Amino acid sequence: MEQHLSLSEEYNVSQRSPVLFDISNEYGRLFAHGRDTIDLLHRMSTNDLKPLETTNNISALTALTNEKGRIVDVLRIVRDGFGKTLVITGHDKEQAVIQWLDKFTIMEDARFEAATEKIAQYFIGGPEADSVISKYANINAASNSHVYGVNIAGQNATLFKGSSVASYGWSILTLQQSAEMVWNELRREVLAISGVVGDRELYEVLRIEQGIPIVPNELNEKHNPLETPLAAQTVSFTKGCYIGQEVIARLDAQDKVQRKLVGLKFLGEPPHVGDRIATQEPTNNPLGDEIGDVTSVVNSPAHGIIGLGYVRGKYAVAGTIVSIRPSEGSATVVHLPFTANK
Repeated sequence: MEQHLSLSEEYNVSQRSPVLFDISNEYGRLFAHGRDTIDLLHRMSTNDLKPLETTNNISALTALTNEKGRIVDVLRIVRDGFGKTLVITGHDKEQAVIQWLDKFTIMEDARFEAATEKIAQYFIGGPEADSVISKYANINAASNSHVYGVNIAGQNATLFKGSSVASYGWSILTLQQSAEMVWNELRREVLAISGVVGDRELYEVLRIEQGIPIVPNELNEKHNPLETPLAAQTVSFTKGCYIGQEVIARLDAQDKVQRKLVGLKFLGEPPHVGDRIATQEPTNNPLGDEIGDVTSVVNSPAHGIIGLGYVRGKYAVAGTIVSIRPSEGSATVVHLPFTANK
């Protein structure tokens, strides 16, 4: 029988044992149909997706950007063993992504269909996560792009390396008619080795500790991919044109990325999402002393009140002390992930 644990107790277990989450409500999912699907996504987004045209059982991260190089959404494109394509979007971004892609679909054989309600998405991370996943797939040589078709509780599921929540881990996708059986087996396996089934509060703590940006907090049309920790995984500088490509290439070539997503360790009154970040140094900047904003806040059992925020590039240095308004508190900029600062 599962015990009801406090956040602190759940957190402590997640640091030494596997942790299981139902993240079906954290992301959206789309079915992609048509022979030109990957070609369209390749031409519309920041990463090189050409390998997915000819290779099954792989996935890739990419970003859709607008004409100003700002983020429409960050997508994971999953190509399974049958050559079928699933697109994982940010939370509640399914229709926005469909509309954006449809806007630029002219003669292509490509169609996108909302599938969030049809597919469940789970996540297993933390220490010993591999010991659970290895029961279903040979993951010894798994790359970050490899996708597995697996059988869990007699049900078909798709498995791939997921975000770095809880250090790193695995995402599992399965149809809703199989979801309960798959979930129950994964839960039994995790609890059998003293793991924990986490809730959204724990997921949010681990997400922020690892510095993972999400929609709408950090991933939105105020920011471009180069301002986020996802840039290395989502942006190719050797592929052809896409919407926003000229802006992103110029920012990179001229080293003119204005802001960076950083970790913040707060002192004083806990801030709120949207609070302003200001420098504590005298400034001659005509824009004033405000240098960014707070995008996420949690109370971590290990690190105290922490969060994420965007600040101007010159202040994105570990150890920088900044002010928070209107709470009148302060914060220290720290390296991401927070777990590197223990």
